[in-house]
Amino acid sequence: MFQSYGIHGPVLGPVTGLVIDVILLGLAFWMLASPDMRKAPNILTFITLVASISLLRVVMVPLPNIQPVTVAALIVGAQLGARRGVAFAVLVTMISNFIIGDGIWTLYQAIGWSVVAIIGAFSNIIVNEKLQLGKTYLYAIATAFLFGFIASLSVLGTVSFSGFMIYLLNGIPYDLLHALGNLTMAAWFGTWFSDSIAKFQSLEEIEQKVVDGYVTRT
Repeated sequence: MFQSYGIHGPVLGPVTGLVIDVILLGLAFWMLASPDMRKAPNILTFITLVASISLLRVVMVPLPNIQPVTVAALIVGAQLGARRGVAFAVLVTMISNFIIGDGIWTLYQAIGWSVVAIIGAFSNIIVNEKLQLGKTYLYAIATAFLFGFIASLSVLGTVSFSGFMIYLLNGIPYDLLHALGNLTMAAWFGTWFSDSIAKFQSLEEIEQKVVDGYVTRT
């Protein structure tokens, strides 16, 4: 929402900004601290995902509040789980904001997209390794408004409560554009994006599927 306004939140000093960036980066690496992420192919695949969506977000900045990260975070969370979904959301936010503009809003954006990734992990939009588009569309709409609200919390240090409520109301058209953009991107590249990362699974997940299948047959 705030991407279309001049107010992004309180101005941060270099030390405070550095502290926030270090915390976010530490969180991302902690979320990625698993045995399967030590394998070169998995690392390369994850880096490619982060870089691609970061670049897409930077390229789409001129479009009013169109956020490609939201659908991507939702699908990554659904396919790769909450931990890697959160890491993806944090890294994309940090990398793209390094180009677009960094500040206190980076923290709230990272939180917002991390929440979207966690929702994706528990959404069951992936059934039999296939993306369920109907359900994905519903989540795409809902998470647009949820992200908009979380990201908008960054201005609370610069406006009063009544001003914040007015800010939220004025931002509804931009949230609607975000939701429309989410629907378009989910229909456009949702299935392809989901299928392209479907093979990115840990050995533990594969072993669990084998065990579950054996138990079902017996």
